[in-house]
Amino acid sequence: MHILNELTYINKSSLALGYFDGVHMGHSVVLKNTISIAQNYNIPSVVITFGVHPNNILTNSRTEKILTFDERLEMLEKTGIDYVVVLNFEDYKNINAKDYLENIIVKYFHPKAITTGYNHYFGYNREGDGNLIKEMSSKYGYEYYSVPPYVTDGIIVSSSQIRNKLRLGDIQGANNLLGYNYFISGIVEEGEKIASKLGYPSANIQYNEEKVKVPYGVYYVLVEVGDEIYNGVYNYGIVKNKSGEEKFKSEVHIIDFNKNIYSKKIKISFITKIRNQISFENEEKLKYQIQRDIAFTEIYKYFLKKTCSFM
Repeated sequence: MHILNELTYINKSSLALGYFDGVHMGHSVVLKNTISIAQNYNIPSVVITFGVHPNNILTNSRTEKILTFDERLEMLEKTGIDYVVVLNFEDYKNINAKDYLENIIVKYFHPKAITTGYNHYFGYNREGDGNLIKEMSSKYGYEYYSVPPYVTDGIIVSSSQIRNKLRLGDIQGANNLLGYNYFISGIVEEGEKIASKLGYPSANIQYNEEKVKVPYGVYYVLVEVGDEIYNGVYNYGIVKNKSGEEKFKSEVHIIDFNKNIYSKKIKISFITKIRNQISFENEEKLKYQIQRDIAFTEIYKYFLKKTCSFM
């Protein structure tokens, strides 16, 4: 996949327009249609997107991300898209929709086809939509495909729905809409080794501030270390150390794993929430609870391994 950070002429293409945060089940339909058309006409498939979420600039706020920028590119690459053009929204936010369509989309990419989601808007004040793209199609000789809402379990798949489910701790619900397990990744840092002294060493990583936060608690996760995937128990939230000080924790105990992975990157994929955070009177009770958490993962894995396509 080629990543372009500026407008580049691509003669004849199958385009997909959108931000694609999450690259979820609804997005996958848009992308598959884009790729299918490209293959039929033997032309490149191209995604045109923005580096920063438009809402962040238009509302001067911060939209938590399902995927970081790099993760979004990685997920797009997995779909088989040929090119991703990453534009700076600041440079285009004041262009009216018709000018954007004619002087950016048509001029630089000469599309054979354009595919968007049903709720795609563009141009100054979000004045452009699928109707305008369709209206201009005969003039510029491209086909337009508006992908209808993708519905699963009675829910229209959207990035906002996924964010809401993650914030509520409905991991399974969010994963069903994503089509894969929600994940975080980071470099393993050295911690206080409290869990190690109990016989359950943990790997500490930073929870990326840009990403959607799950509720504090303990989660059954899959941990990717290099090319291997392990079961794990992830603890996220505020805990007290021996001095009684409250400290933030983002740590995972990797089950049946004893390698030194300090300074290595790991990926933690969420399967389900095990429980809320609990305060323990002593280390013995903490140790007993960790044992129960590990047992939970074994039971959960046993009952779902044949039905969950993401495990």
